[in-house]
Amino acid sequence: MMTAMTTLKKVQDEYFTLAKRVEEPVVRFTGEMADAIAPFVPERPEFMAKLPMTNELVTNQLKFVERFVDHQAAFVRKLMKAMDPVVTRMDAVPKPAKHMQAKPMATRTMPRSVTHKAA
Repeated sequence: MMTAMTTLKKVQDEYFTLAKRVEEPVVRFTGEMADAIAPFVPERPEFMAKLPMTNELVTNQLKFVERFVDHQAAFVRKLMKAMDPVVTRMDAVPKPAKHMQAKPMATRTMPRSVTHKAA
């Protein structure tokens, strides 16, 4: 029988399998389009000389995202540690419940209203 974590891991693996299948055709198509339009793109203007190059900018942003995710992961770990008393109780294996006989509930019916017809 599959557990929730096994199912979650399977879905995650399927996502990455799909992503890998899609990446190669997207990269190939992008390269073909870049080759086709490159002759029509002008050289870098002089007023942009002091701006970062595209690769430099992308590398910087990827490093930022990596730092951001690392920071958020550390924050979540601290939160989980702070929540440990609650998590410990929630994650404890439940004790078997004692089966008790249910008490029969008394039910009362509403008195019926009787209408009499005049003779």
